[in-house]
Amino acid sequence: MTEAHNGDPRIVGGHLALDLVNTVAPRVPGGSEHHEYLPGPAALLAWAERAGVAGAEEARAVAAAWSAVPSSAAQAWHAALEIRESVYTVLAAGLPAAGTSGIGAPAAGIPAAGVPAASSPEAAPGSAPSSESEVVAALERLGLRWAGAAARSALVPGSASPAPESAPLVPNTAPLVPGSAPLVPGSAPPVPGSAPPAPEAASGRVVRLLVGTSPALLVPDRLAHAAVEFLSTADLRRLRVCPLAEGGCGWLFLDHSRNGSRRWCAMADCGSQAKARRLTERRRARRATGVAG
Repeated sequence: MTEAHNGDPRIVGGHLALDLVNTVAPRVPGGSEHHEYLPGPAALLAWAERAGVAGAEEARAVAAAWSAVPSSAAQAWHAALEIRESVYTVLAAGLPAAGTSGIGAPAAGIPAAGVPAASSPEAAPGSAPSSESEVVAALERLGLRWAGAAARSALVPGSASPAPESAPLVPNTAPLVPGSAPLVPGSAPPVPGSAPPAPEAASGRVVRLLVGTSPALLVPDRLAHAAVEFLSTADLRRLRVCPLAEGGCGWLFLDHSRNGSRRWCAMADCGSQAKARRLTERRRARRATGVAG
């Protein structure tokens, strides 16, 4: 775990799907030591409320459902971790080598950190980058989670049941079912028009899609919806990696800066600590060479 991430994980990804991926620190290619921010159902629910996946009342309904049927809590937690690692496996196929930022170069082997063995196999430390077969398998798992979420979703009048308090950058409208075409690398599920409109535009619609009608599975259902929405519509040219070789954490984020120069997941975390380390190293070098300063 990096010193920068010694509390609750910051919400810095720019999309809920990336914030889910960033619930492990550090995201080290080929590494096995990490801090798991979602070690169990309670931590998952607390994070989901912080990240805007569920509002306060919804979180209480989820907690009540899990309390009534304890096995449903473990089921939701396993599903959330499987979704997280499926998204990461897909994105890892295009991540740069360790120590760089941006997308485009092949990745080093990236293990599926924290996923229970029954959900998704972990890649061995130092293994090869995500292969096409691994990506396809990850998409199949994600597609099944998405199909289940769609089956538990409902079309409701646009003026009824206001949207949850937040759920940032996750449209509350989407295709009700995935259709006949499976998720495959480089292709998107059939979406009418181009990108889904922003949530705030949904109030003027006749109907909208309500994801998460089953409290016990509300969290993984909304995460699956967010993951598919991200992978099928996001501009991955803006995807960046907090640089590990410079003291970063390997977290993923979307760079929406004007000149595309954002380097760190958060300047207040990894960025400031990297600057402090460089300053310390310069001072040590000066002392070693007898230069004052």
